[in-house]
Amino acid sequence: MGGGKSRTQGYAIQKSESEWSTVLTETQYFVLRNGGTESPYSSILEGEERDGVYACAGCGTPLFEGKEKFHSGTGWPSFASPVMNSKDKSVSNVEMEGVSKIQFQLAGAEVRCQTCGGHLGDVFADGFLFPGTPAFASGKRYCVDGGALLFVPKDQKNGGDDGELEMVQGDLPPRGGSKRGPVFPG
Repeated sequence: MGGGKSRTQGYAIQKSESEWSTVLTETQYFVLRNGGTESPYSSILEGEERDGVYACAGCGTPLFEGKEKFHSGTGWPSFASPVMNSKDKSVSNVEMEGVSKIQFQLAGAEVRCQTCGGHLGDVFADGFLFPGTPAFASGKRYCVDGGALLFVPKDQKNGGDDGELEMVQGDLPPRGGSKRGPVFPG
């Protein structure tokens, strides 16, 4: 990505900002198209523990598998590694901003959907801080805004009563209300 690559140019899926604003919810648009960040603990997906696939809310590209998700305590869904591209296994479906190794080690880097350019969140080189999780082995923590994601549980046979597959929109609040963590004075 690097060099301030546009979220609208050079991606397989292209839409005008007007088109994006009609197909995405307000939160999805804020995160995916404007590079915004939702409040911690505001997404139902932060607490999701079922096996399944986390896909881009903008284009449906599979981004993360449930087995790579772990609880980092940050308030956002966290993953150890992304899904690899089905056509080229050396490329992931998640694109990382081109930053120096020093910047990546100290501050992380932005990550986007490889297909539509939607902002997902950030990746940090602090996986070693989470022993007993998949991040400990990968060395990375993908901290992703729930609003950028759709979750499709794996344990579905042929969909629900109407044949549709269950999909959970990440911009929904947690069941039972927000489980907001500590709020630090700013």
